[in-house]
Amino acid sequence: MVAPLDKLEADFFGDLTEDTHGLWEVFEFVRLHYPELSDEQVFERGRDYIKRWSDADWIRISDAPLYPSTISSLSESLGFLVQHGLVATRYLENSPSIDITEEAQRVCESQTI
Repeated sequence: MVAPLDKLEADFFGDLTEDTHGLWEVFEFVRLHYPELSDEQVFERGRDYIKRWSDADWIRISDAPLYPSTISSLSESLGFLVQHGLVATRYLENSPSIDITEEAQRVCESQTI
Protein backbone atom coordinates (compact mmCIF):
# COMPACT_ATOMS: atom_id res chain seq x y z
CA MET A 1 0.00 0.00 0.00
CA VAL A 2 1.30 3.41 -0.94
CA ALA A 3 1.13 6.23 1.60
CA PRO A 4 -1.30 9.00 0.68
CA LEU A 5 0.19 11.82 -1.36
CA ASP A 6 0.71 15.00 0.61
CA LYS A 7 -0.62 18.30 -0.75
CA LEU A 8 2.63 19.19 -2.51
CA GLU A 9 2.81 15.78 -4.19
CA ALA A 10 -0.81 15.91 -5.30
CA ASP A 11 -0.25 19.40 -6.71
CA PHE A 12 3.08 18.58 -8.38
CA PHE A 13 2.01 15.28 -9.90
CA GLY A 14 -1.26 16.82 -11.03
CA ASP A 15 0.82 19.30 -13.04
CA LEU A 16 3.33 16.69 -14.14
CA THR A 17 0.58 14.58 -15.71
CA GLU A 18 -0.06 17.53 -18.05
CA ASP A 19 3.50 18.30 -19.15
CA THR A 20 7.22 17.94 -18.59
CA HIS A 21 8.77 19.92 -15.74
CA GLY A 22 12.29 21.07 -15.03
CA LEU A 23 13.92 19.54 -11.97
CA TRP A 24 14.14 23.05 -10.48
CA GLU A 25 10.35 23.25 -10.50
CA VAL A 26 10.22 20.75 -7.63
CA PHE A 27 11.84 23.46 -5.49
CA GLU A 28 9.31 26.03 -6.71
CA PHE A 29 6.53 23.76 -5.44
CA VAL A 30 8.35 23.43 -2.11
CA ARG A 31 8.53 27.23 -1.86
CA LEU A 32 4.83 27.48 -2.69
CA HIS A 33 3.71 24.88 -0.15
CA TYR A 34 6.25 25.74 2.57
CA PRO A 35 6.83 29.51 2.34
CA GLU A 36 8.32 29.60 5.83
CA LEU A 37 11.36 27.52 4.84
CA SER A 38 14.80 29.03 4.32
CA ASP A 39 16.61 28.44 1.00
CA GLU A 40 18.65 25.68 2.61
CA GLN A 41 15.52 23.98 3.93
CA VAL A 42 13.85 24.31 0.51
CA PHE A 43 16.87 22.58 -1.03
CA GLU A 44 16.84 19.77 1.53
CA ARG A 45 13.08 19.23 1.32
CA GLY A 46 13.09 19.30 -2.50
CA ARG A 47 16.04 16.92 -2.69
CA ASP A 48 14.27 14.55 -0.29
CA TYR A 49 11.15 14.57 -2.49
CA ILE A 50 13.22 13.94 -5.63
CA LYS A 51 15.09 11.06 -3.98
CA ARG A 52 11.88 9.50 -2.66
CA TRP A 53 10.12 9.80 -6.02
CA SER A 54 13.17 8.42 -7.79
CA ASP A 55 13.34 5.44 -5.39
CA ALA A 56 9.61 4.81 -5.88
CA ASP A 57 9.99 5.00 -9.69
CA TRP A 58 7.54 7.92 -9.87
CA ILE A 59 9.68 10.23 -12.01
CA ARG A 60 12.06 9.76 -14.90
CA ILE A 61 14.34 11.96 -16.97
CA SER A 62 12.36 13.33 -19.90
CA ASP A 63 13.08 12.19 -23.43
CA ALA A 64 12.05 15.68 -24.57
CA PRO A 65 13.68 18.13 -22.13
CA LEU A 66 12.50 21.71 -21.77
CA TYR A 67 16.09 22.89 -22.26
CA PRO A 68 19.17 21.03 -23.49
CA SER A 69 20.72 18.79 -20.83
CA THR A 70 23.37 16.10 -20.84
CA ILE A 71 21.84 14.46 -17.76
CA SER A 72 20.25 11.16 -18.72
CA SER A 73 19.48 9.44 -15.41
CA LEU A 74 17.98 10.26 -12.05
CA SER A 75 21.21 9.32 -10.29
CA GLU A 76 23.00 11.90 -12.44
CA SER A 77 20.33 14.45 -11.52
CA LEU A 78 20.96 13.84 -7.81
CA GLY A 79 24.68 14.34 -8.48
CA PHE A 80 23.81 17.58 -10.27
CA LEU A 81 22.02 18.75 -7.10
CA VAL A 82 24.97 17.82 -4.90
CA GLN A 83 27.38 19.58 -7.26
CA HIS A 84 25.41 22.81 -7.55
CA GLY A 85 23.60 22.99 -4.21
CA LEU A 86 21.21 25.89 -3.65
CA VAL A 87 21.84 27.32 -7.12
CA ALA A 88 20.07 24.26 -8.58
CA THR A 89 16.81 25.26 -6.91
CA ARG A 90 16.25 27.69 -9.78
CA TYR A 91 16.81 27.15 -13.48
CA LEU A 92 20.47 26.41 -14.14
CA GLU A 93 22.10 25.46 -17.41
CA ASN A 94 22.10 21.67 -17.96
CA SER A 95 19.33 21.14 -15.41
CA PRO A 96 17.34 18.06 -16.44
CA SER A 97 13.65 17.82 -17.17
CA ILE A 98 11.43 15.16 -15.63
CA ASP A 99 8.26 13.31 -16.52
CA ILE A 100 5.82 11.26 -14.47
CA THR A 101 6.03 7.48 -14.77
CA GLU A 102 3.12 5.12 -15.33
CA GLU A 103 3.52 3.91 -11.73
CA ALA A 104 3.06 7.43 -10.38
CA GLN A 105 0.07 8.00 -12.65
CA ARG A 106 -1.55 4.86 -11.19
CA VAL A 107 -0.88 6.11 -7.66
CA CYS A 108 -2.32 9.54 -8.45
CA GLU A 109 -5.43 8.04 -10.07
CA SER A 110 -5.99 5.67 -7.16
CA GLN A 111 -5.89 8.54 -4.68
CA THR A 112 -8.24 10.85 -6.57
CA ILE A 113 -11.09 8.38 -6.98
